[in-house]
Amino acid sequence: MNYGELIKQAFSIARHHRYLWFFGIFAGSSAGGNFNVPGGGFPSYGGNGDDFSSQASSSDFMTFLIVVGVVVAVLVLVSIALSLISQGALATSVAAIDGGERRSFGLAWRAGLATFWRVLGEALLFGVIAIGCLLAIGIPVGLVIFAALAGGDPSGGGIALIVLVALLAVVALIVVFFPLTIIWQLALRALIVGEEGVVDALRTGWRMFRTRLGTSLLLGLLQLALGIAGAIVLFLAALLVGLVLFIPAIALGISGYYTAAIVAAVVAGLVLLGPFLAAIGALGTFNHAFWTLAYLRLTAPPVPAAGGPMHPPPPGPAGSPPPMGGPPPGPVPPPAAA
Repeated sequence: MNYGELIKQAFSIARHHRYLWFFGIFAGSSAGGNFNVPGGGFPSYGGNGDDFSSQASSSDFMTFLIVVGVVVAVLVLVSIALSLISQGALATSVAAIDGGERRSFGLAWRAGLATFWRVLGEALLFGVIAIGCLLAIGIPVGLVIFAALAGGDPSGGGIALIVLVALLAVVALIVVFFPLTIIWQLALRALIVGEEGVVDALRTGWRMFRTRLGTSLLLGLLQLALGIAGAIVLFLAALLVGLVLFIPAIALGISGYYTAAIVAAVVAGLVLLGPFLAAIGALGTFNHAFWTLAYLRLTAPPVPAAGGPMHPPPPGPAGSPPPMGGPPPGPVPPPAAA
């Protein structure tokens, strides 16, 4: 596999098909991720029942919390739905573009809707596998740490044991979840591009990872390095631009004009938000195109080498005419007598 050409083509797709950036914003999020909303009981308010203003204030605060919770839940559900749609939209679009087809935002959106439920099923399946792996690693680690702490004063050997077990747990998480991430990427393409079922796509992803182990690990490491480099560049660019944009707000705040400083900060944030989302979308599109193109290259039939050995054509059927200028068929007649 030509890794340089793979990166170059993924970059070209992300650069020239900017309508995919919308899907790239959401494709980077975990399709089956868990979103934890801070919970717990509401604060209790004491009183003798006569303080009506305190009760009204408590009721208003609870109503506010309920409204905020509903809004957050709706935003989370919309984000998950857009993430699932974006997986199918990007994979089908990149595969079509790689095949020379023309794509548009509408076609990509419809393709994402068509694969929504299958992508959801694949995400749930991998979520169950991930939870099982976490339990398989976390339960023994927790038991060892609990035993070390319950043995008395956790000093000396106890602390060393806890540190050693924690380090082994981190190594185990990397060993398990790094390959699982690669298998997820391959299985997702088998589901969408290969049009396989949820379980069959999982088998295909595992088989591709197992049979092309070196290539799969190298692809994962390469994508990880590119993702880290892109995130660092994006962070530094956002930091520099943000400092420039927020200088007026900082100056107004130092001068004591707090209201104007807040307004200037909001305006600066809105100005920075557009380029930041565009960069996130471009990076997400590149990462998705990288894995889709890698899947297509891994599943492409082998191309025969140019200039290979020439094989003679098969003999023609019986009774076929001889080649031009060749000897006639049949036995050679004896020479004439002198």
